[in-house]
Amino acid sequence: MSRVPIFQEAQARLREFIRDRGLGPGDRLPPEAVLAAELGVSRVSMREATRSLQTMGVIEAQPGVGLFVAPFSFRPLLEQLPYGLAPQVTAFSDILTAREAMEVGLMSAVARASSAADLARCAALARTMTDQERAGKSIAETDRQFHLTLYKSLDNPLVDSLIEVFWELFVRLIDTLARPDDDGRGLRHLRIVEALQSGDAALSMLRMQEHFDDVRARATTLPSAP
Repeated sequence: MSRVPIFQEAQARLREFIRDRGLGPGDRLPPEAVLAAELGVSRVSMREATRSLQTMGVIEAQPGVGLFVAPFSFRPLLEQLPYGLAPQVTAFSDILTAREAMEVGLMSAVARASSAADLARCAALARTMTDQERAGKSIAETDRQFHLTLYKSLDNPLVDSLIEVFWELFVRLIDTLARPDDDGRGLRHLRIVEALQSGDAALSMLRMQEHFDDVRARATTLPSAP
C-alpha cells in the first residue's frame, strides 16, 4: 500500500487546523514555522503544503504580511482545466447547458430583487452592445459586464463566481463562434431587461431562454472534436 506523500498529509492537517479553529476568509494564519511545529510536520513539508493550498485557492499569501484564509473562488478550478477542453463541441454543449439552467432559473429571483437603477445599467450595457456590433467591434467585455450586473442584486458571491467561470470558458471559444446574421445580440439582451422592467418573471425567463437558444444555434458552427 503506497503512503500518502508527507506534504499531502501536511495539507490535510492544515485544512483541519483551519476548520477546527473556525477560521474564515481574511483570517490570518500563524507563520509556517509555527504551523509546522503545531501540526507535527517539517517546515519543508509545511512550505510545500501552503504553496499547493495557495494554488488550490484555499489560502493566500500577502508578501511581507503573512498567510491568510482565502475567500471562496472557482478560479483555481478554472485554471486547472485543460485548455484542450474549450474547442470540444461536447464540452461546450455541457457548459452551455449548465449556464443556461442557472441563468434562466435565476430570472424569477432577479425580477424580485433588481432595482430600477440596476436594470437601467443593464439596459445601457445592452445598447452599448448594439452600438459595438454596428461598429464591427467586439462585445465580449460588455456582454460579461451585462451578465454580472444582471445578478448583482442577488448579492450572491457563489452566483458571481459561477458567472465568471462560465464566462472564462466561453471566452476560450469566442473566436470559433459564428456571429448571428442580424447582429442582434445587443437587442436580445435588451429584451431581457425590458421583460424584467415590466415585472413579468415568466417573460423574463422566456427572453433569457431565447438568448441561449441563439447561442446554441451559433454553436452548431463549432468544429468537431478530432
